[in-house]
Amino acid sequence: MSADPPTPTLLIVDDDRGLLRLAAKALERHGFSVATAASGAEALARLQASLPDLLLLDLKLPDADARQVIRQLTDLKRLPPFLIITGQGDERVAVEMMKSGARDYLVKGADFLELLPAVAARVLAQIEQEGKLAAAEAA
Repeated sequence: MSADPPTPTLLIVDDDRGLLRLAAKALERHGFSVATAASGAEALARLQASLPDLLLLDLKLPDADARQVIRQLTDLKRLPPFLIITGQGDERVAVEMMKSGARDYLVKGADFLELLPAVAARVLAQIEQEGKLAAAEAA
């Protein structure tokens, strides 16, 4: 009998504490293990301690923006797979974030909390598939 796969861990970074709680609850209902951070500094501290399977990073934080956090994590070699969440949709910024490695870009619209678990699951499935392909190629 095979063991259950490990529960994916997510770190959500957003300065809106109410949305942070709602997003965490929505993801936990779909079987994810969720940690939260309300600032760039808090996120950096958490990411130095342990890496989640997926980072959900708000584009604009009170002490940093996503670009700064991504740059610092890259320099530290602690950048996990990530997606960007934002309250404002801007195609240029979306393209810039995708070029910097974002797996997806979600706008915090009316259906954000409904879409979030499905998007996270899809991104994690893509990461798992890429890992399997890399292992197959290495073998």
